[in-house]
Amino acid sequence: MEEVWSMELCGGQLRHFRWEADRMIRVWTPPSFIRGEVSRSLWLNDGQNLFRDEDAFGGASWGAAGTVANLISCGSIPPMVIIGVDHAGKLRTMDYLPVPPTGWDAPWGQGMRGDMWDAPGGGVDDYLRRLNDDLLPWASEQFGLSSKADDRFFGGSSFGGICALYLAMQYPKAWAGVFVESPSFWAGDGRFMADIAAHSRGWPQRMYVAMGELEYTGFRGTERPGSLECDAFLRDACSECAEHLKQQGMGSDRLVSFVEPGGRHNERDWSRRLPCALRWLLRPTVAPESRLTYWSRPSPIIPGQAFEIYVEKAKLKLHPPHRIKIHLGFDGWSHGVQTCDLMPACLSSTEGGSEWLAALICAPASISSISFAFTNGQDWDNNHEKNYDLPVGPSA
Repeated sequence: MEEVWSMELCGGQLRHFRWEADRMIRVWTPPSFIRGEVSRSLWLNDGQNLFRDEDAFGGASWGAAGTVANLISCGSIPPMVIIGVDHAGKLRTMDYLPVPPTGWDAPWGQGMRGDMWDAPGGGVDDYLRRLNDDLLPWASEQFGLSSKADDRFFGGSSFGGICALYLAMQYPKAWAGVFVESPSFWAGDGRFMADIAAHSRGWPQRMYVAMGELEYTGFRGTERPGSLECDAFLRDACSECAEHLKQQGMGSDRLVSFVEPGGRHNERDWSRRLPCALRWLLRPTVAPESRLTYWSRPSPIIPGQAFEIYVEKAKLKLHPPHRIKIHLGFDGWSHGVQTCDLMPACLSSTEGGSEWLAALICAPASISSISFAFTNGQDWDNNHEKNYDLPVGPSA
């Protein structure tokens, strides 16, 4: 496979290889990568949308390289290589779906996607065969990656999310974990849910399935008849999918599934949830045994580097805790501020079954203190006006 060009990105290297016609395989290797010393790989559909905004649909990418680099530097996940497989343009639905999508003439109005009535489908088996038979061995040889299933992970969104679910069904022993973002359960008149319900061949060791609250209206607005019902259908479908997986043996130690309040159908939202999926699939973090309300990784925080903050949801003084943000100030709020969404931390086990939230944050250089508070958009939890604080260590 010919290497077309490469560039430095987020401390690592982004390399582009020509695969089929103008279709690229985009490979990001982490900082200080040495062939044979990094065994794990994360494979993602829609490679064009993963790394650079200028290549991505709508001008916004997942920022996958930056997220993975920061999680590695925090010690939250082990080093890994990201491999993005470009979609096939007008034949994207052919590769990603087991049947043609149709526009789905929903009973409440004008359907989900009127532009999809004539789109092709049914080629997902051939796409996954090429991926498993051709691309996996190539990547192992080219980058010295492990050929063990325990070291391979796969993910996708939208139609690519349906493809990821289909891969999990057809190749459950070939991949350690699969994450699925905003799957288009309406495609093929919704028949894929019936396939999941009837599935009996097992699943990969870990699965992650997430959906946004406003999948349809957040992208296409509320003017079309049935728009709100489309949102509700997709939320319910996510819950139904998770219920089928639970009935087929995927307990809480193997499956994470949730609907993000306010979440929409776009790359920015999938980027925001990417740390959740990676924590769960690659090396689930266990909360400390002590009854802390919040803690950071690393601790103390290193100025100029990324850190994660974990917060026990039940301890927050916010009601209702719908969509919670953390508001941070550096050096007594004089060195800048940041506001970040707190997302499900996806911890593998916690004391007493507590639910933890988390955010991935970059600390400015040359700071000596971090103060923060929480908000749900209306009310504040600022530790009775004293704010909360995190320990900061010396610069690296």
